[in-house]
Amino acid sequence: MKDVNTPSIRDTLGLEDAFATYVFDESRVDLSGWNSTHAFFRALLEEFKPKLILELGVWKGMSSLHMAVQSKKLGLGTEIVAIDTWLGSSAHLSSKGRRAELSPRNGYPTLYETFLANVHSKGMQDVIIPLPMDGNSAAYALKRLGVKADMIHIDASHEYDACLNDFRNYWDLLADDGVLLCDDYGIWAEVSRAVCQFAAEVNRPVWTSMAKAIICKDPSVGFDLTLTKRRKIKVL
Repeated sequence: MKDVNTPSIRDTLGLEDAFATYVFDESRVDLSGWNSTHAFFRALLEEFKPKLILELGVWKGMSSLHMAVQSKKLGLGTEIVAIDTWLGSSAHLSSKGRRAELSPRNGYPTLYETFLANVHSKGMQDVIIPLPMDGNSAAYALKRLGVKADMIHIDASHEYDACLNDFRNYWDLLADDGVLLCDDYGIWAEVSRAVCQFAAEVNRPVWTSMAKAIICKDPSVGFDLTLTKRRKIKVL
């Protein structure tokens, strides 16, 4: 349970409640995503019991929603700051046909409306706090405000330089006993390369399972990853 005497991260950041006057539009609900229910999420929630999670790269919010639902089941009182511009990536301009995924209106993406609808549809407005900013600006602002997260999930750029920059920027926002979870490891070559480069820079081991990589801030923390039979995980 959340300590009622502990200020909400929304108050710390000076953010208004994004859902205070929100009018739910069921037609915008789209609960599709990738790697959003990976077993690492539940394992890290159980082990680290994070009170504050930062997610960089949110898309339609499926990973945020999964973490929110699981943290509630565990009674952790977790808050999740969802950081994204909701404007898409380079792939949505360079790959034929992908621009439509952003649901543009008058030439401007409206994916944020899908994210809000998804969060509302699952009743997670009290857990997930949207922060519509680019990753660099958000990291700078959060550092100035003295924010430290217990867990950070990065699923943003897939280009090597930008991805490595995200890891470097958000490492300083991670508590000394916190954990960094990286998406798309083993799927996007440049992401995998950036993960390995960053781990070498901070002299930390990497624990991986297809699509995810774990880097712990505390060098004494490790994991015994045992191969088990794959099982289907019900989405939310």
